[in-house]
Amino acid sequence: MKFINKQPDQLFAELKGFFRKYNIRIKTKKYYLEALTHNSYANENNLNYTYQRMEFLGDAILAKEISLYLFLTFPDKNEGEITNLRSKVVREGTLAELVRQMNWAPFLLLGKGEIKTKGYEKNRILADIYESMLAALYLDLGEETVPTFIDQTLIKMVSSPGFFDQIRDYKTELQEFLQAGDVRTLEYKLVKESPPLEGNRVLYTVMAEIDGIRYGEGHGYTHKEAEQLAARDALQKLAKNPKYNFEK
Repeated sequence: MKFINKQPDQLFAELKGFFRKYNIRIKTKKYYLEALTHNSYANENNLNYTYQRMEFLGDAILAKEISLYLFLTFPDKNEGEITNLRSKVVREGTLAELVRQMNWAPFLLLGKGEIKTKGYEKNRILADIYESMLAALYLDLGEETVPTFIDQTLIKMVSSPGFFDQIRDYKTELQEFLQAGDVRTLEYKLVKESPPLEGNRVLYTVMAEIDGIRYGEGHGYTHKEAEQLAARDALQKLAKNPKYNFEK
């Protein structure tokens, strides 16, 4: 992906087109420019704002809306269980993948150093801008618009069948499984990287190697996602293969 910062007017025009798909008519450009301005860009251009204040507000808005969604959706779960579910919904990886699906990365305003290190692919930055954009919507259009947008984006993602199973921490499960046996090493190795696909996403292929043996394969749009899926594949194979004995 060749990343180029957009000019403010072009950026706002393209954002208008994006939000029209959700029947949202954004109005005030300054909120969205602030919500997309990384501190590296602000430093290089002598701006007195970054998206960090907006992200702070958006984080609070998101926590409230997701808490309400989970409270109403899972009436049989206690506060501890709801808190655990909420942490999975608003975690960095979930928000970043949603931003990738919406192809928001090209809207970012990044400094030269951050562009060089592919900041437009970093989970932390992508997750931050989802929250900062919620704040921009709130300030621009008011309280009623934001829950509708969250419902059409994040809640639509997490309400899909199997979502909570998909975000299990398979790497930790695999590590704990192997610790019960005589295993010396567990490594994750990147073996393939695709050319840019739709939305400028790259598909990574990772192998999980146990004592030097390739035992799991995973494909994902981030290294972390590919590693998790490689760990899941390894666990499934270990469960079916009694010949691979980890008993001491």
